[in-house]
Amino acid sequence: MWKKIVATFAVLGLLITLAACGQKSYAGVQVSEKKYERVQSENDDIKTLVTALQKFRYDDDKSANTVYKAADKLNQELRPGLSEAQKNQLGAALGDGATGVKGIVKAAVSKQYNFDDEVASQFHANFRIVFDLASFSIGNSVQQRSKIETQMRKDTNADTELYKIGTQE
Repeated sequence: MWKKIVATFAVLGLLITLAACGQKSYAGVQVSEKKYERVQSENDDIKTLVTALQKFRYDDDKSANTVYKAADKLNQELRPGLSEAQKNQLGAALGDGATGVKGIVKAAVSKQYNFDDEVASQFHANFRIVFDLASFSIGNSVQQRSKIETQMRKDTNADTELYKIGTQE
């Protein structure tokens, strides 16, 4: 009888181990290998965009183009798994509209100004949307998405780096 119980637990242990294979943990949330790689790629793309925004100068076309490319890449990276409404929200945050990342850069180029505190605060609002939507397609519940979003903010250090934008000379 003990042998049957031990054998049952051994089989259950094996099944649990097999089910956990291919799983990674991000922010204490179990995610598939594919989702883990996606969140790492998204973190890299967020860092790239923030760095491009920090280096932006209205009189340097190359810096503006770097921001446009980084915003487009992040937009494309985040879109899979989002609803149409969420895709539109993401497009507004990163796109050409007056308050979108690319729109702000285009206005700065055409009106010849670098970013100030007010512009930096709009970037913060845009990145709140970016982080929210990035976590949406990875987490399965509100609690998981909250953990993932918090970890992404820590991993990218975007909040701190965005605050530096308005204070640069």
